[in-house]
Amino acid sequence: MFDTRGYVALSQGEDERLHAGHLWVFANEIAETGGDFADGDLVWVKDSLGHKIGTGFVNRASKIALRLLTRGATGPFSEAIFRERLAAAIARRRHLTCDARRLVNAEGDLLPGLVVDQYGDAIAIQTQTLGWETRRDLVVEAVNAALSPKAVVLKNDSLSRKAEGLERYVSVASGSLAGNQVITESGLELEVDLVAGQKTGFYIDQRDNRNLVLPFAEGRRVLDGFCYTGAWSVMCAKAGAAEVLGLDASEGAIALAERNAARNGVAGRTRFAAVDVFDELPRLAKARTKFDLVILDPPSLAKTRRALAGAERGYVHLNKVALGLLSPGGLLVTCSCSHHVSRDAFVEIVRTAASLSRKQVAILKTGGQPEDHPALLGLPETAYLKCLVLGIL
Repeated sequence: MFDTRGYVALSQGEDERLHAGHLWVFANEIAETGGDFADGDLVWVKDSLGHKIGTGFVNRASKIALRLLTRGATGPFSEAIFRERLAAAIARRRHLTCDARRLVNAEGDLLPGLVVDQYGDAIAIQTQTLGWETRRDLVVEAVNAALSPKAVVLKNDSLSRKAEGLERYVSVASGSLAGNQVITESGLELEVDLVAGQKTGFYIDQRDNRNLVLPFAEGRRVLDGFCYTGAWSVMCAKAGAAEVLGLDASEGAIALAERNAARNGVAGRTRFAAVDVFDELPRLAKARTKFDLVILDPPSLAKTRRALAGAERGYVHLNKVALGLLSPGGLLVTCSCSHHVSRDAFVEIVRTAASLSRKQVAILKTGGQPEDHPALLGLPETAYLKCLVLGIL
């Protein structure tokens, strides 16, 4: 299952990034290949002089043609190493008491392409690369052995699988799942759909950022753009917001948001609408509607580096419109989940939006991904989530 069947050799100079801690080899960095291997197999990575750098899963159909799993020439990746890393990743989260937590964060836990999320007594797994997809039975068995959950869901419906040449699907791989999971976060009960929901069912990575906002919510009129299943909305209402309007394009997500509001006793101060947020915000601005707190948590606008310039323009426009919706002294909470947009670039985007809106804006707080979503120092792409809490002066 983890036999090393061949090698890829890098062009001259392309090994420097790997020696610095990066884990990806791009297709255009490979000078030659050798051996009898198929995509999805484990192969050696060699520098231009033939020295072994490490081993990784290969997939020549992907722009990221190889993801490094081990370093050095002494030994390849193995089932024993996989089980050790899985156990170590779980152990690093044992002190976290939240119901929803990430147990394996792909590259951040040295298991690139593999995600394992826990929702109470159920587990959602994403095998995001061909290497893990061909070994999914082993992954499910190892997760069951380590955690004994009531159900394991393979949540493999991400659009990013297209880049790996993988089909999209969702299946209950073991156990049984009767309806949605109910998790607790910040004292609230929230319903999570592990089968039809986005990502693995919930935006676990925004947990700390939601808590950043709660002290500012009391008495305010809140607009929650891209609200999904209403976590930000319900938490703001529970924290004393006067009223909350949540917007999202998904009718299914909006129905779940309404149930989450009712479950937590704030249905009377929350209202949700299934609309295109990019269209609705300008309409609200044209109607001169004002809010005291606007939350923007959009989907990634820069899914590829090629799309970066257009995404930056989109982020500027979105934040400019949001700033225009704020009352004097209002607050904007704005996020980006694209790893192609750096933290410095995102701050510059918001600065441009503030300049275009003719507003003096101060950064009150900053946030990112929580500790169960670790980022590698040598792989800056893993530090993807940015959150800014901004005040209008």
